[in-house]
Amino acid sequence: MRFNKLLFTLPMALSGLLLLTSCDNNQSQSGSAQLPKVTVFKVEPLNYTLKISLPGRVVASQIAEIRPQVSGIVLNREFEESSNVKAGQSLYQIDPAIYQANYDSAVASVASAKANANIAQLTLKRYAGLLNTKSISQQEYDKAAADAKQAEASVLVAQAAEHAAKVNLDYTKVYSPIDGYIGKSSVTEGALVSAGQSAPLALVQQLDPIYVDMTEAATRYNKYLQDENIVYEPAKGDNVELFFNDGTKYALLGSVKFSDMTVNETTGTVTLRSQFSNKESKILPGMFVKPQMTLGTIKNAVLVPQQGITSNQKGQYTAKILKPDGVVEYRQDIKIYTGVSGYWVVTSGIDVGEEVITTGLLNLTSVEMGKPMKAQAVDKPATLSQEQLDNLIKNSVK
Repeated sequence: MRFNKLLFTLPMALSGLLLLTSCDNNQSQSGSAQLPKVTVFKVEPLNYTLKISLPGRVVASQIAEIRPQVSGIVLNREFEESSNVKAGQSLYQIDPAIYQANYDSAVASVASAKANANIAQLTLKRYAGLLNTKSISQQEYDKAAADAKQAEASVLVAQAAEHAAKVNLDYTKVYSPIDGYIGKSSVTEGALVSAGQSAPLALVQQLDPIYVDMTEAATRYNKYLQDENIVYEPAKGDNVELFFNDGTKYALLGSVKFSDMTVNETTGTVTLRSQFSNKESKILPGMFVKPQMTLGTIKNAVLVPQQGITSNQKGQYTAKILKPDGVVEYRQDIKIYTGVSGYWVVTSGIDVGEEVITTGLLNLTSVEMGKPMKAQAVDKPATLSQEQLDNLIKNSVK
């Protein structure tokens, strides 16, 4: 009887134990279910390449407007249109006839002046001897000396006129002052040209190297300069990439030659000039292009998804951090430097290794009022790799 009673009591005890265990599990699951579900992003240290895309226009590194310096009829055009020319190469021949005649006349005038000067010198020497013998007066000698000096001055005047005539004769051949590309000619043989005319005969442009003028808002550019060696390490060497309007990239990098310190009063912008090698003449003056300048690199940058950053009534950037023990921490006055494709670059307020809550934020508003809260991450933290960041930067500046 006692054994039968024990058999009857044991199943009842086991049933009660299972019931209590089940209740405890349900209560545990119920307590876990009450925690808000969130997703988080874990901050990893990354190197952020700071690039800016600017509007740009191509200009020749040297431009020479070919104009005549003497008037006359164009006898010959001595270059091929749309070709490369060398410095000192003859481009046009203006009729030299009248200038040759003027030069010949000037040469004769020099010879005549020299002959008169020679006679004056001989007369002066003869008068010097006569003055010693008192055969002439001092006044006559002084006049002979003055005549000799005047004759010498006449030689100098004649030589200057000869030089001017020679210069004008040389100007009848119009030369290129620089190496470069010459386009179409605005005149043909037989055209009458004038010295210093406003319309150039042709245009010679040096295309290698070639310049790209970029414009940037003066306030932003000053900010970049202030942040050098503080927020980012400035780039060294060639730091400008060039993209054409069809999206193709120029094979060679360029470098910033200078930045203009004068601000355009109308647009509030400054001009930065970059220089590119252009041996194949793929970049042509007048083109509108899309240069991208690398300012530098932010080492160990903190990047956070933009959906994890909000703002409060004071205009401060805020975020909610999930601590390892599940406690939610409310951060305010977060400093943001720039953004790229859905991410903010944070310079203050969030540290490397912390987990920023990106979804489920509406269930955590109590923490903003100082109430302690806990939350549960529903999945592994999302991360951003260096390769992913580089691709985001590359695509964002196109």
